Amino acid sequence: MNTNLFITKRLWGGKESGKGFSAVSSIIASLSVAISALVIVLAVFISDGFKHEIKMKASGFSGEILLHSPGVDITTSVYPVPSFPFFFDSLKSFREVRSLSPYVYRSAIVKNNEEIQGVMIKGVDSLYNWEFFSSVLVEGELPNQGQVNGGNPEILISSRLSDLLGYVLGDVIVTYFIDDGVKVRKFKISGIYNARLEDIDMTLLVTEASVIRKLNGWSDDFSSGLEVKLNDGASLSLVADKIESLIENDKGDYSYFVTKVSDLFPHLFDWLVLLDFNVIIVMILMIAVAGFNMISGLLILLFERISMIGVLKALGMRDRSIHKIFMTRAMVLVLTGMVVGNIMAYIIAFVQYKWQVIPLDPTNYFVDHVPISPSFIKIMFFNFAAFGVIFLLLLIPSMFISRVSPEKTLKVK
Repeated sequence: MNTNLFITKRLWGGKESGKGFSAVSSIIASLSVAISALVIVLAVFISDGFKHEIKMKASGFSGEILLHSPGVDITTSVYPVPSFPFFFDSLKSFREVRSLSPYVYRSAIVKNNEEIQGVMIKGVDSLYNWEFFSSVLVEGELPNQGQVNGGNPEILISSRLSDLLGYVLGDVIVTYFIDDGVKVRKFKISGIYNARLEDIDMTLLVTEASVIRKLNGWSDDFSSGLEVKLNDGASLSLVADKIESLIENDKGDYSYFVTKVSDLFPHLFDWLVLLDFNVIIVMILMIAVAGFNMISGLLILLFERISMIGVLKALGMRDRSIHKIFMTRAMVLVLTGMVVGNIMAYIIAFVQYKWQVIPLDPTNYFVDHVPISPSFIKIMFFNFAAFGVIFLLLLIPSMFISRVSPEKTLKVK
């Protein structure tokens, strides 16, 4: 048997190991590591949860990438681009692209009784990916893409806007489109959604593209732009660069400007960057707390075993070997604390993910509960990083061993 391992088991594996001040200090040190690991894991889960929810909602409204006429807003109703450019099929074949569809925008005013609200109506066609709106639909159904001639086209409205204007499912909305004159159109509410992004919820309605094209005076060959939705895990920046290269090589008569969703909603994505910064700060603080508690615990172990260190030195054991004995004990405490902390964090995360027991105000946080998004690779990285930093911190008190003099410590009883 390894000599260091044998001595370690004899010193801390016997009946006497659980008694005395060293046992209390060991428990406190290990508990500190467990709490630190718990906080770090939950911080990562929650941060990733917020990022996933907000990115999903922002890209759900507009897609991850938008292609539109240069120098104008993505919601233009004046400067159209071809609905199906020459590069359409090439772009659609990108493995990162989930869906590609043209869109049409038009601003309008909605009025009901004394309430008036400026809105933006988005027109989409049969190529549009309804996955996001299906996930946030709370009443009714999605707008029908094949209206009967003479009937009111169907429209999707947010619950915030419907509550503000007093509309319910099935009501007919009267909308006013103002140019040189005023055009009036009626839409039937087919569904109500609630995405909990108030700035967008309060202004965006979705209907059939052909209706909005007629209002803009466009044929089916023209749209406000193209909406690109990406597969999970696709790099937004890399795909945007690929699309720009594709457009530059295109020989068509129209040019397109590429806008990323992060540029479209900078306030949301800046907030996500701040979340990442907060996680790093939390990790540094928790590792520092755990590390210094372990330093204190190891120093107590060293002082209580000072006579033993003197005996081992007198018997010819080198400082490095003695150092390994105490570091082995310290690392066992660290690993125990980290395992316990991770298990507790996963239990809490599972309960929150399954039953959403901790609520939030969606007005401030964009979600109605604390979101959880497990990221096992990231958690493993943080665990190894924390273990490595604590290990390095524990090298500081171990220097005490080299200063122990056998002839002095053997006198200590």
